[in-house]
Amino acid sequence: MAWLIEYGGWILLAVWVVTLGPGWLTFRKRLLHRITAPPDSNFDWPLVSIVVPARDEAGQIETTLRSLLALNYPRFEIIAINDRSQDDTGVLMDNVAKDDTRIRVVHVRELPSGWLGKNHALALGARQAAGEFILFTDGDIVFQPDILTSTMAVMLEKSYDHLCLIPQLIPGRYLENSLVTQFTLLFSAGVQPWLVSSPIKRFYAGIGAFNLVKKSSYEQCGGHETIRMDILDDVKLGKLFKQNGFRQELLVPGDGIAVRWQTSAWGVIRGLEKNAFASVNYSLVTLLLFTVAILIIEIFPYVGMVVVDGPARWGYIATLLFAHTYYAWAGQMAHADWRTFPMLPISLLGMLFAYWRSAFIALKNGGVRWRDTFYPLDVLRKNLY
Repeated sequence: MAWLIEYGGWILLAVWVVTLGPGWLTFRKRLLHRITAPPDSNFDWPLVSIVVPARDEAGQIETTLRSLLALNYPRFEIIAINDRSQDDTGVLMDNVAKDDTRIRVVHVRELPSGWLGKNHALALGARQAAGEFILFTDGDIVFQPDILTSTMAVMLEKSYDHLCLIPQLIPGRYLENSLVTQFTLLFSAGVQPWLVSSPIKRFYAGIGAFNLVKKSSYEQCGGHETIRMDILDDVKLGKLFKQNGFRQELLVPGDGIAVRWQTSAWGVIRGLEKNAFASVNYSLVTLLLFTVAILIIEIFPYVGMVVVDGPARWGYIATLLFAHTYYAWAGQMAHADWRTFPMLPISLLGMLFAYWRSAFIALKNGGVRWRDTFYPLDVLRKNLY
């Protein structure tokens, strides 16, 4: 056991480098503007159907829709789904649609049995889509005018079936930014973005802010019908494409799309209430193993630096230097405050609290309540994809 403590720092450094190093090196090559240049102006662009589901998004939906209308892509339609909103979301959608025939508004009055609300709205939009390609997005995203043209250029040139973009996260206050940065780090470790385009089915990605799919491929793999009761609709859409052997990529669009994920540190914690326990398949054993592993990887180096003497201490110091540097880089990727650099351990504890809170609430209630709809836990477990 003594040898494990002595060499533990170097082992942990190797884990950090192997897990996150390749993504660090390759992410810069995955910047959208570096991939390809748009075709010339005479190119025959295919129709893209943009599906925008929203429930109680009155504060953002008009901004989102107007930013979509400002896209310079020559051929697109917008299908805006008002999913049983209790605020003015539907009214705002209708008002925007009066000014532009490219928007069609669909009002969902009742959720059919056996569906999650958002999954049903996405499937409904896809069924009404006339385009050869479908862009699934959220009701709080802001788009830059050239983002769809740039992305479609890549989609067509590389013959992808599914292409997702990581949105720029609009920064907030210090602790909020720290938690968002930690989430970005965990996302990079779990997804392994550099392998998303590989044929290895274990590695896939899906981003709710920007999931662009080829409609024929989407229909061939069953679409949202297959994941109708899976809370991680965006991620599982990516898994669905990858498991069916379709080509997939994950890119960074710069400032092409942006979103304020949450409006406070507590908002980040609450925002994970629905998804965190789902991400470990509603399993306490998996959550416990995840917790132990992440504590060893992120927290134990601090312990080793204090309790280990001599040359072995340098392994723990090197691990912490790499970890905090990567954390700072993840903060830059998330457009958070660079001063979050020392917040690595605190933000991790915040994330673990969010995960265990999510599990506690789901187990206590026997299910997940989200946007005024309750989904029983046994049903969610049974319908995991």
